[in-house]
Amino acid sequence: MRVLMTITPGTGHTYPMVPLSWALQSAGHEVLVASSGPGLALGEAGARVVDVAPGLSLDRMVGELARKHPEVAAKLLQEASGVPYLEVVGGAVAAALRLQPDMVGAVIRTAEEWRPDVVVHSPLFTPGMVAAAKLGVPAVQHGFGFVNPSAEMMGELHKDLFDAHGVSLPRARATIDITPPSVLPTGEGMWPMGYVPYNGGGPLPKPLYELLTTRPEKPRVAVTLGSGPVPGEAAVILERIIASAPKADAEFVVVLPRVDLEPFGTLPGNVRAFDWVPYGALLATCSAVVHHAGPGTALGAMYHGLPQIMPNFKGLGRPVVAKAVADRGLGVVAEPGDIGPELLESVAADPSVRRAAAEVRAEIASMPAPHTVVGRLEELAAR
Repeated sequence: MRVLMTITPGTGHTYPMVPLSWALQSAGHEVLVASSGPGLALGEAGARVVDVAPGLSLDRMVGELARKHPEVAAKLLQEASGVPYLEVVGGAVAAALRLQPDMVGAVIRTAEEWRPDVVVHSPLFTPGMVAAAKLGVPAVQHGFGFVNPSAEMMGELHKDLFDAHGVSLPRARATIDITPPSVLPTGEGMWPMGYVPYNGGGPLPKPLYELLTTRPEKPRVAVTLGSGPVPGEAAVILERIIASAPKADAEFVVVLPRVDLEPFGTLPGNVRAFDWVPYGALLATCSAVVHHAGPGTALGAMYHGLPQIMPNFKGLGRPVVAKAVADRGLGVVAEPGDIGPELLESVAADPSVRRAAAEVRAEIASMPAPHTVVGRLEELAAR
C-alpha cells in the first residue's frame, strides 16, 4: 500500500504523525510526505519527503495572513461568545492556503504523480483532501489532539479549491483521533489511537544529557510555551518563575525555543533554560508541567500522568485545550500573574488531580496502537 501524508508545515501538526508513519513502514507499506518547513521533520524520522514549498513554515503563513488579511487573523484572537472556534480557524486556514497557490498545486501534483492508495492529511489541510478526491482514493485526517474539523465544514470553507479541480469530498473518509475519549468524546467516523510521544531526534548536548539521565533530588517542574510563536504573556510567566523560584522547594526546567533570556538577568540556581528538549524524555523526570495549553504539550503531560498548570493565554485555540484539560480534572487554568510556588505545590499535591492524571495515563495506554490503525487503513484502501 502506498500512503501519501500531506502535512501543514508546523511542528505541532507533524510530530503526532510520526508513530503512524513508523507503523506503516514496519508493516511493509510505502510512505511519502508532502509538506515544507517543519513538516519535513518526518524525513528525520525515516520517511521519504517532498518539499512542496521551500522555505515556507506555519509561522510564515500566519504572518502573511496577518499582513494581507488582518481581519481574518484578528478573528483567531476573538473570544466572543457563540463564535464556533472550528469555523473561525477553518476559515483562517482556508484564507492562508489561498495565499499559497504554489504549495497547494505542488501537493496535488505530487499526489497525481505518486498515485497513493490512501491520503493521510493533517487537520484543516484541504489540499490533501482535494488530491484524494481527484484520485478517487480514501482521505484520512490525522488529528493532533483536541481539534477535529469535519470534512463537510472544510469542503464548504474551501469550496473554491474543490470547484477549481472539479471534485467534491473524497468518497471514503475517516479521522484518527489521539485525544483520550474521557477528555473529549470521540465522534462518529473517528478512529481512536493512543498518543505516542515524539519530539525530534539528534545528538544531545552534554548538559542536556546529564539533565535527562539524572533523577532530581527535588520535584522538577517543566515550563514550556511550545514550538510556535510565543504569546506576549510569556514574559509574565518567566518573570514569575524567576522571581519565585528561590522560594520554591523545586527545580524548574524552562524550554523556550527562539526566546532571548538575557533581559531577565541571571537565572536562580534552581532554574535551567534550554531552547529545545526532547519533551517526552524531560517529562519522564518531572512532577508537574506549566504550559501554554498546546495540544501536543497537553497530551505529553497526560501520557506521563502529570498535573498541569496552564496560563490563561488568549486566542489560537488554546482556551479550547485548556478547558478540556481542566474539565477532566487534570490541572488548572490560572492567570499568568498567579503562577508561583503556592499554586504549583497545591496543584501537584492535589489528590483529585493526581488521580485523574493517573486514570488518563492508563486510558492512553489502553487505546489502539498505531499498528492497529494500519490495519484499518488497509481495509479502507481495499474497499
